[in-house]
Amino acid sequence: MEKLVAVLLLVSAVGAHAASFPFILNYVLLIDCGLTGKTTEHYNNQIWFPDSFFIDPGKTKQITSSPNVPQIMTTLRYFPHGEHMNCYRLQLSNTQKYIFRAGFYYGNYDGKSQPPVFDLFLGGQLWETVNSSASTEGPVFHELVYAPKNDNISVCLMGRKESGGTPFISSLEATYLNEDETHNHTVYGMMRNGTAYHLVARLNFGGHDEVVEPWSGLADLCEERLNRYWTPQPMPGHKNLSFDATACSGSAYENRPPNSVINTAISPANASQSIYVPVNFPTTTPQSAYIVLYFYQNRIVDGPPENQSGTRNMDVYIDGVMRRNVKLEGLISGDVVTLYPVLVQGTVNVTISPANGTVLPPLLNGMEVYYATELAEEASSSNGVFKISCSVIVVWVCQLIVSVFLGF
Repeated sequence: MEKLVAVLLLVSAVGAHAASFPFILNYVLLIDCGLTGKTTEHYNNQIWFPDSFFIDPGKTKQITSSPNVPQIMTTLRYFPHGEHMNCYRLQLSNTQKYIFRAGFYYGNYDGKSQPPVFDLFLGGQLWETVNSSASTEGPVFHELVYAPKNDNISVCLMGRKESGGTPFISSLEATYLNEDETHNHTVYGMMRNGTAYHLVARLNFGGHDEVVEPWSGLADLCEERLNRYWTPQPMPGHKNLSFDATACSGSAYENRPPNSVINTAISPANASQSIYVPVNFPTTTPQSAYIVLYFYQNRIVDGPPENQSGTRNMDVYIDGVMRRNVKLEGLISGDVVTLYPVLVQGTVNVTISPANGTVLPPLLNGMEVYYATELAEEASSSNGVFKISCSVIVVWVCQLIVSVFLGF
């Protein structure tokens, strides 16, 4: 009886604050597009919502699962009337920076073997032209960081006349970049409101071949907390370094890089060599880039003790132009370098070179690269933009809390 009373009190409290939904848990909204019914789904210890709460048009389809395809990508919503704007309406609890990510897995759901090309919009402005055949083995993702001007925003899909394909979507995510989650350190502090920053690459150097995925559950508070995915980047001819896993190494730095990223790095064979990383932008037209470089050193696991606490003095170059000097001194030392705006065109070369006075060779732990576009966002409207009701929230929370209490 005491447990039941506690459950009812908690449900009542959540219902009273339902306006802040869906960012109750970890400030993340996760939508599994095409998931049938009104029940939530659990994947990777996260709660995903069916997209029927957020959109009316379209039809749903189930795809045969594959080892390379996550569970949430095996359903999709497609829009036979692709000539119209088909929109998801999201109500946000704060007009600060968010990571928006949309996923697409064709999986030959229509039996035509013709992956379509169509347009994706955010806030009434073109976000990306989606080429669903860009990845033959797995999903295609498009991601950007943006601070909406209003408390609601639309994510829409529309066909292209020249291609005639039917638009579809498999997943949709919005993550609030809460400053409190990063111990009051800045989160992409140079990103301006009103500008969309499209992800080009988010790389983990020196790590294993596995993608560093978002933090889930309570397993490790030092891992990815901002719902980002870090792709491993092999660098032939470089040493792979692994450092002692000091508790939450990355939490002291801007953007809170996870332990799995900050505790690995690449380095050339000797102190006189440089690190070269080419970055391919999607178009050859001049663009404004936002580049973040992560540097960190600690005691090297299974490494020789000599010179481990020496100085790494490094110069950062973009296309041959020196942009910043980075100096790591002592056994435990780190820095995050943000370069913005950087005018780029086509392929850009990032170079980390030894500077005067260095003892140890240069290193690089992680890198994020974005390009910037301006959005003239649609006007705010509170009428009919958010379908999910308070009763649905209460039912979901009740299910969650009851399952937790019954497990005690």
